[in-house]
Amino acid sequence: MKLKGIICLFFMFFALYASAQKKTFFCLSENGDTLFNFETHYVWPFSDGMAMFKSTVKDEVNNRMVWRAGFIDTYGNVVLEPVYDSKYAVYYGFKYGVSWVRKPGEESFVLINKKGEIISAKSYEKVGSFNDSVCAVYEGLYMGFVDVTGKEVIPCKYVGDSWFYDGLVCVCEGDSETEKYGFLNKKGEVVIPFEFNQAGYSGFENGEARVQIKGRTSLINTSGEVVFTPELTSNMENFSDGLALAYTEPDRSGFGFFNRNNEWIIQPVYDHASSFRNGRSVVEKDGKYGVIDTTGKFILPLKFENIYGDCSNHGLYNAVAENISYFYNCDGGYFTNFDVKYVYGCESGKYHPYKDMNDKMGYLNHDGSIFIEAKYANAEAFREGKAWVY
Repeated sequence: MKLKGIICLFFMFFALYASAQKKTFFCLSENGDTLFNFETHYVWPFSDGMAMFKSTVKDEVNNRMVWRAGFIDTYGNVVLEPVYDSKYAVYYGFKYGVSWVRKPGEESFVLINKKGEIISAKSYEKVGSFNDSVCAVYEGLYMGFVDVTGKEVIPCKYVGDSWFYDGLVCVCEGDSETEKYGFLNKKGEVVIPFEFNQAGYSGFENGEARVQIKGRTSLINTSGEVVFTPELTSNMENFSDGLALAYTEPDRSGFGFFNRNNEWIIQPVYDHASSFRNGRSVVEKDGKYGVIDTTGKFILPLKFENIYGDCSNHGLYNAVAENISYFYNCDGGYFTNFDVKYVYGCESGKYHPYKDMNDKMGYLNHDGSIFIEAKYANAEAFREGKAWVY
């Protein structure tokens, strides 16, 4: 064998060997104290008091090492051994005391409780995530819903939104010839008749949902009554911070914001914009991005190549100019007063993970001051008052 081939095989073997090495993960409290450590290959954030981990185990049938997923509790004790297929871990994670899992070699997901007992009467090839105590499940092209006991409370015969909001979900009967949408409650009862064209995202927000009537987007309440119809344009998003986002041009540009009196508060001059969250919106015009408040005043000037993040769950903005990231707080000031390579979103937690110029990670407070100095190879955002570092 040529030397080049030997070197390539060596590096392939080294990469596989390195990926199979376990790490010691430390679980931190919100005080910065180490609660316990856990040795595994990877561990996910806590959800409902359980954290999924990924490890290698010996497959007794094929006599080889394979990847599997299990769960630990908030004390670091293995509650459910790593016996689940780890390929589809995106669907795993406890909520309301239950989690979807899939056994190796099986094609469908089942619902288990924290004892590992299967509680779903049926298995499903595709599942969603629990929200408002119900979860979307799929049979072929059609969707239904199960509750936290595993009971299929709504049969798989619909298409539409996969999440409930304000106790209602927007769906259309899968075999409908008219393709009209309505709203069901969690018992599967039709609360708002199938008489609307779907207007993109149609979940309720603050008691109002978007529907399309005769080619125009309007807002209805949870009784199905029309409570607002725009006069300035034929489309709109839900009201947020008192203003509704809408576009005016056929190519879906010309974005602006109007109030409930059908008055433009921010003129439709932007090529794109996001709905307001905590009084801030990211806007774009001619390929440049900025951030405005509800009066249209710029918090960050319209000069960046892109802007990521928000002022809700993320808690800061990552503004990119000439391929360099700059980090700002929601008032437009620099997030921190010392050099950092990257600041990550807090994800509704108390602290922001950050990476210093030496590629070490630690945590910052919401005001940009240091909570834990950068000393870890990796640090994840806090969830349920805990965070993983190594």
